[in-house]
Amino acid sequence: MNEQINQFLADRATALVEESFTGVRAEWWWERRLDGGIVVCQELDPEAMSRELSGETGREVGEARRFVERELGLDDAEPVVLTFEIPGTTPAGEAHRLLAERSSSPEGLAAGLYRRLEEALRAGQ
Repeated sequence: MNEQINQFLADRATALVEESFTGVRAEWWWERRLDGGIVVCQELDPEAMSRELSGETGREVGEARRFVERELGLDDAEPVVLTFEIPGTTPAGEAHRLLAERSSSPEGLAAGLYRRLEEALRAGQ
C-alpha cells in the first residue's frame, strides 16, 4: 500500500521533495501544511523573465518587460511567488509524480507562463 504524505515525518517529507522537485533554476522552497500536505513555492522574477523572453524572441528587453507586466497584471517588475500545493491525503507515489512533472523544465512552476508569453510575444501581441 502506498502511504499518504501526511504520514511522513520531516525527514521523509524532505527527501520526497528534494528527490522529486529538481532542475528548477529559480529560487524555490517548500513548506508543510497543517493537514500534512506540501506546498512548493517558487519565485518568479519578471525582470529575469523579460530578459529571457527578449533573448528568445529578439524583442527589446523594455518591450518584453512591459509585455510581461501587462500580461501578468503586475504594477511593477518586483518578484512574485508561485505556489503548488499537494494535499496530505495524496499517496507518496502520486506526490513524487506531481513534483517531478512540475520541475521537468528549468522554469519549474512558471513553465506554462513562459511558453504562453513567448508564443504571444512572437506573434506580436
